Amino acid sequence: MSASKPVPFRIDIPQRKIDAILAKVRAYEWHDMPEIEPGGNRWAYGADMDYMRELCAWWTERFDWRAAERKLNAFPQFHAEVDGLNIHFIHVKGSGANPESLILTHGWPGSVFEFLDVIERLAHPEKFGGKAEDGMNVVVPSLPGYGFSGKPKKPLGPKATAALWDKLMREELGYRNYIAQGGDWGSVVSGWLAYNHSAAKGGGCKAVHLNMWGVRPSVLPETEDEQKWAAGAAMTFELESAYLRLQMTKPQTLSYGMMDSPVGAAAWITEKFHGWSDRRGKDGGEHIENAFTKDQLLTNIMIYLVTDTFGTATWFYRGMMEEGGTNMAPGTKVEVPTGIANFPKEFLVFPPRSMVEKGYNIARWTDFERGGHFAALETGAVFADDVLAFVNQVKG
Repeated sequence: MSASKPVPFRIDIPQRKIDAILAKVRAYEWHDMPEIEPGGNRWAYGADMDYMRELCAWWTERFDWRAAERKLNAFPQFHAEVDGLNIHFIHVKGSGANPESLILTHGWPGSVFEFLDVIERLAHPEKFGGKAEDGMNVVVPSLPGYGFSGKPKKPLGPKATAALWDKLMREELGYRNYIAQGGDWGSVVSGWLAYNHSAAKGGGCKAVHLNMWGVRPSVLPETEDEQKWAAGAAMTFELESAYLRLQMTKPQTLSYGMMDSPVGAAAWITEKFHGWSDRRGKDGGEHIENAFTKDQLLTNIMIYLVTDTFGTATWFYRGMMEEGGTNMAPGTKVEVPTGIANFPKEFLVFPPRSMVEKGYNIARWTDFERGGHFAALETGAVFADDVLAFVNQVKG
C-alpha cells in the first residue's frame, strides 16, 4: 500500500515553544542599515529595518498565536502517510450532490494559511450568494517539509510531490478525478499533475488553474512580444533570484542562521511578501499592509517557526534542481483544459498568451486589475470566483 487512512489532526503548539520564539524576538540585537534618502525605497537593500522593528514589536506585544491556531483549526485537518511521508492537509467536503474535487497547492514562502479565506467560498458558494451545486471538495495540503507535513529525509521536488498528490487524491481520498490549482511552487506541482498525471497518463488530473508561470514548454520566444517578455523576465530573474540560487544550491548553509533566528526568518520571508505583492493603496502610495495585515504576515511566519520547517522548506528548491528543472519535454504540452489567472503584480509575470499556448491547452484566461504573487490571500473572493468560473467551464 502506498497510502494510509487519514488521521484527524489539530494544531496545538506547546506554550514553551511559543515562549521560546518570542524570547528570541525580544532579545534580538538590532544592527545597521544603509541610510535611505527621504522618500527613497527603504526596501532597496532588503527588508526595511524600521518595518521589521514595527512588526517585531507587534509580534511580542499584540500578536495572538492561539487566535491563529483557532482560525486554522476551524477547518477539518488530517495527516495521511503517502509513500512513507506524512502529509498534512485540510479537507472540506463541498455542497451539492456530486461536487467536483479541487486540490490547492501553496508555495514558498507561503503555507496553507494563504487559502483559509477562500476555502468556504469554493466548498460552499451558496453562503456567499452562489449556487450550492457549484461547491467543490477542497483539499489543501502542506508541501513536504513545510508546516505540518512530515520532513523528507533528503530534498524532494515538485515533480515528486505531484506524484504524491495524485496518490493522495485518488488512492487516499477516493477522488477518481480532480482539478489542480496553484501559484508559486503550487503552479509547478499543479503543472506536473496536469502534465504527468492526467487521465490519459493513468492519473486523475482533469484540468489545471494556474496563477504563476511554472512548468514551461521547451520553446524559444519568437514574436516581438515574446522576446520583449523574455528580456524583462531575464532582468527580473537577475534582480530577484539571489534567494533562489542560494536555496537551490546551498540550502543547508542558510538553515543554520534562519533556524536559530526568528527575526532572521521573519525578515527573509517578509521581504518576499513585500516585493511580490500588490502594495498599491487608494491614496496612490505603496505599503506592504495594503496587501497584508501584520497578523497575516506573522501567522504565516509562525507556521514555519513552530514546526521548525524553515530549513526543510528550502530543500524544495534543491529538489527541483535534482529533478532536472521545470521544462516539459520538447514537442510536448499540457493537454488538459487550463485556466490562467494573470495578476498584475505577479513578479514572475506570464509570457504573452501566444507563448503560453505552446505549452498549455488554454480554456480560460483572466487579466486582473489588482493582486500579486499571493493571489488567494491578497484578493480573496476575486481569486475564488475565477476558480469557480473555471471549474464550471470544465466540469462534467
